[in-house]
Amino acid sequence: MAKRLLERQVSLIEHMTSGAAIFGGEGGLPAAPDLEGIDPTLLRVEARFSYAKRMEKIAAALPRTFELLGSGQGAIVRAFVEACPPTTISRLENARQFHRFLVSRWMREAPDPPYICDVVACEIACAEVDAEPEDRESKRMTSADRPRQGSIRRCRNIVLLHCTYDVRPIFEAGSEKAVPVERETSLVITMPPGVDGPQIFEVLPAIFDLLTALDDWADPSGLDAQPDFAKFLADLTAHGLVEVCR
Repeated sequence: MAKRLLERQVSLIEHMTSGAAIFGGEGGLPAAPDLEGIDPTLLRVEARFSYAKRMEKIAAALPRTFELLGSGQGAIVRAFVEACPPTTISRLENARQFHRFLVSRWMREAPDPPYICDVVACEIACAEVDAEPEDRESKRMTSADRPRQGSIRRCRNIVLLHCTYDVRPIFEAGSEKAVPVERETSLVITMPPGVDGPQIFEVLPAIFDLLTALDDWADPSGLDAQPDFAKFLADLTAHGLVEVCR
């Protein structure tokens, strides 16, 4: 009996997340034998409701990306739904899943517009720094030893992003129609204390490389011998890009 119930639940989930159930006509998708006895009209309504809630979460995290998808949005969303059934109710993880789908798609066909790749990456970064700590996906190293007092590392809640286009104008108020300039751009996405919403900054390549290298605690005395380096690190700390072990 328990196995039969589990099989019925699996069939129900597969049916509710299928493209045919969501996008099909009034006839919908013929229900699997395990779902006999369940009103197909109710199944179709629930499938479309669940789909709408999922896409609402993704669009809320990636509003500029969806705008740039333009007339091709419908076909892309349908292909995504059919290829990537939901695995969680998390807004951030669903947005990440859509991002991974787009990247995979753009490996086979050129993105249009070409700078949309950088826009969606930047929106994912903004969603990550704005997420609850337990929802963030940390890929940084963690030293097994207790760091020495005075050691420094990159602040945890920032994302480093190297872009082919300078997409910052798209994220400025009232500049949704801006066309980014194609140039190598090193961005830092962060949420400084007391600031409402993620902030996007361009930094010099040398600073970007330094922040990338500071993935784990390091002794600042071994990084540079220049006399102004201490002041430079102090500035990075004041801007919330570097933290010091006290």
